Amino acid sequence: MKKVFIAIVIIFISFVLGAGSAYLAITYLGDAGWVKNGAWKTNLTLGSEEAGMYTRAYVALHALLSLRRSQTIYYYAEIDDLGNPLTSDCVFRIEGEPLNARWWSITAYGDDQFLIPNEEGRYSFNQGISNTGGYVIYLSRMPQEGNWLPTGDEKRLFLCLRLYNPADEYYDHPEAVKLPRIIRKECP
Repeated sequence: MKKVFIAIVIIFISFVLGAGSAYLAITYLGDAGWVKNGAWKTNLTLGSEEAGMYTRAYVALHALLSLRRSQTIYYYAEIDDLGNPLTSDCVFRIEGEPLNARWWSITAYGDDQFLIPNEEGRYSFNQGISNTGGYVIYLSRMPQEGNWLPTGDEKRLFLCLRLYNPADEYYDHPEAVKLPRIIRKECP
């Protein structure tokens, strides 16, 4: 009877440790495989054959409807250019030049990693705001003049820059390509 009890305890502990470590790996992939470029980061294994089981599970939970790496590359930001977290308490200025892709967009997400509900129905901006020159987008709780993405009362904010059919440079040198800057403009 004692051996059965020990076996049950060992199986239970093994299950808890296995499930717990899998949950942490899926939920918080950490920095493994991520390439940083200023405030932005990308993982070139996302949407590729090289993605491991935890990366695939992470995508299934956090990146619904994501495309294959041959079609797109995703850059994510949760900090500004100085390393400050993106929060709705502050006003951020996202500025950049046209990106070398067939189409691109910048989308804001809340702490739950879903779109931020807002009366304007405004969730992202895309290449239409910069046909030839640079662009500026404001990320803020309060309305801003120009291109404004509302943040509501979200404590943490996330940005996703999607590049559809990007130039090879984004795959070959993701750490060096010119990406939009994220500048904290004002913060109480």
